[in-house]
Amino acid sequence: MKLLTMTFRLALIAFCFVQFAVQVLWLGKWLMPRIMKSQGQSSEKRSRSLFHAHHHVTAYLNTLSKVGLFSFEFSGEPVKGPAVVVANHPSLLDFIVLLKDFPNAICLYKSQTRNNPILSDFVDVAGYVEGMDGTREASKRIVNECCQRLKEGHHVAFFPEGTRSRSNTSVNRFRSTGFHAAIKAGVLLQPVVIYCDPLFLGKNQSWMDFAKARNRMVIEYLKPIRIEELEEKERSAKGLADYVRKMIKKRLIELDQDTD
Repeated sequence: MKLLTMTFRLALIAFCFVQFAVQVLWLGKWLMPRIMKSQGQSSEKRSRSLFHAHHHVTAYLNTLSKVGLFSFEFSGEPVKGPAVVVANHPSLLDFIVLLKDFPNAICLYKSQTRNNPILSDFVDVAGYVEGMDGTREASKRIVNECCQRLKEGHHVAFFPEGTRSRSNTSVNRFRSTGFHAAIKAGVLLQPVVIYCDPLFLGKNQSWMDFAKARNRMVIEYLKPIRIEELEEKERSAKGLADYVRKMIKKRLIELDQDTD
């Protein structure tokens, strides 16, 4: 019986990931490029493209929930208007989930994504911001591009850990570049806590682990931060990164204790 259940769940997982690939390829290679080539201002066309992508994100999350692979629990109030959205990064699904309540969001992505045949066209046409190569020039470019997107009215979302967390309560050191953008643009900072119970699609985890049981993800929007209201030591990019990291880690531990 266990073998039959596992086989069925693996088939569902395969179906869902094929669905994801087809949707992203259709958006990145067909629909969004045609919107961007139409008449009008580029910022308005980008928003229209992202709206279509958001529609598909919502449908995909509903599919994952309906077939019994996931349960999603959203709490808190996502910030309205241009803001920098920052979250911890426990799972491969974080990127998709983070877009649910931010239909106009621009994301930072790793340079390696350009080698991904499914995602490469999508991140390009969506106007996403390519991530760092470790140089000062790259950091400056990222900050400037993020500020431009914020000026156009977008949310800018990123995972400052740069890689997935080691466990559902651990949080790697935060990189500060995205926080520089929030400070320079003078916008709100929206911390988001993502908690997985159990950890799934995490670093070094196999698909078999993912298929064993229904997976639960908690997405909690913490109170938006007005940087100018923080203590002086927390208003620098590094100080802000450390402050938000501690806030997110504290909440993850509380959620884990509540689960136990």
